[in-house]
Amino acid sequence: MKSLSAIVFFTLIFSLNGKAQPFTLTLDQALKQAQANRLELLNGQLQTQIAQSDEARRRARWQPQLKATADFRWNTQIQQSVIKNAPFANGQDVVLRFGTPIANVLNVQAEQKIYDAQSPIDRRINQVNVTTQQTTLEKTAIDIRQQVTEAYYQAVFNREKIRLSERARMRAQGYLEQAQTRLRAGTLLQTDFDRFALDLSNAELTYRNDQRDYSLSLDNLRYRINTTQTVEPADSLEALFTQFQEEATGSRVELKQEELSRQLNELNQQREQARLAPVVSAYGAYFAQQLADVFNPFQADTWYRYNYVGVQVNIPIFDGRQARLNRQDYVRRAQVNQNTILQLKNDFEYETRSAKNTLDQARENLVQTRKNIVQAQRILAVDRVRFDAGTLLMADFRNSEYSLQQAETNYLRSVYDALLGQLQLRKARGSL
Repeated sequence: MKSLSAIVFFTLIFSLNGKAQPFTLTLDQALKQAQANRLELLNGQLQTQIAQSDEARRRARWQPQLKATADFRWNTQIQQSVIKNAPFANGQDVVLRFGTPIANVLNVQAEQKIYDAQSPIDRRINQVNVTTQQTTLEKTAIDIRQQVTEAYYQAVFNREKIRLSERARMRAQGYLEQAQTRLRAGTLLQTDFDRFALDLSNAELTYRNDQRDYSLSLDNLRYRINTTQTVEPADSLEALFTQFQEEATGSRVELKQEELSRQLNELNQQREQARLAPVVSAYGAYFAQQLADVFNPFQADTWYRYNYVGVQVNIPIFDGRQARLNRQDYVRRAQVNQNTILQLKNDFEYETRSAKNTLDQARENLVQTRKNIVQAQRILAVDRVRFDAGTLLMADFRNSEYSLQQAETNYLRSVYDALLGQLQLRKARGSL
């Protein structure tokens, strides 16, 4: 029997030690983990590297293009031609053979671009594309910071709700015990006792629901920072609220994105115009050809060499008005970008004013709910004395209890709303 008890004891110890302990982290730590773990940011970095490689490819196209070929040929039947009534053959037909059974060719060709009007525009387009990818990465990072911060706030809020519901449950348990004593003494009706029991049942239900909400919010936070480790927030709502600092207004990344899109459309318009400009290239080739009756690459006096150099100019004459039509489209797109920039500025100005008003209202509610808690606590303390003395009806006492619970809940909600208001204001000002 003792050995069985020991086995159970050590099994319990090992199970407790093996249980994963939650990792407590601050908001800054959560943001850093998301920065390191979120795959969207990794993909954004890879997309930036891909855009940077476009410029390397453009420069590579301006390097000399060299090509070497080797052609080993055996003419199984040599081509023939006939000269009718050849005067140098007394008017007879002459049959000519062209070539030899073996015809091997070795050659090296080189080409170098000299002038292409599209190249400098392509370089600027590549620069804009790199900046666009970097800006997209910045926008992704901002969105992730907002998601993680909201998830962190929600987890802290739900944890504070558990604290309030636990306090309310304990008060309801204490009131039920007092009511049971009075019921036994005959100073409380059974109906009134049942109401206290119902209050405790409702308080326990609220407590269980708050625990479930907290568990879901922790799972959401773990998902937002992309970790499999169990985490818990280390900060409180009050600490998060006091940590907030007003920051200078920055530039919204959406405006940067739209401006870059406008620049890209203007560059593409110029590139379409440059398509009609001449393209100048230099080229050259060196050949070594062997003509022999048998295959012997090392046979003397059978190799014949020739080479050439030149300059090639390609001048587009008519492309069916494709360049003109494309330029018109890019002009319209650039105008759309400009109009969108103006619209975004108006939207962001309104968003900032709205966020500021919402935050001011949340701060006013926070001050008022603090006062309401103090007043509700004072009223409940007085009513409890009166209820114990039998000079206050149970319904009035329960109303005082509900008033305190509502004041505490309102205060908690006002702190949470103020935090969200601060977050929205930072986003609206471009400082998130």
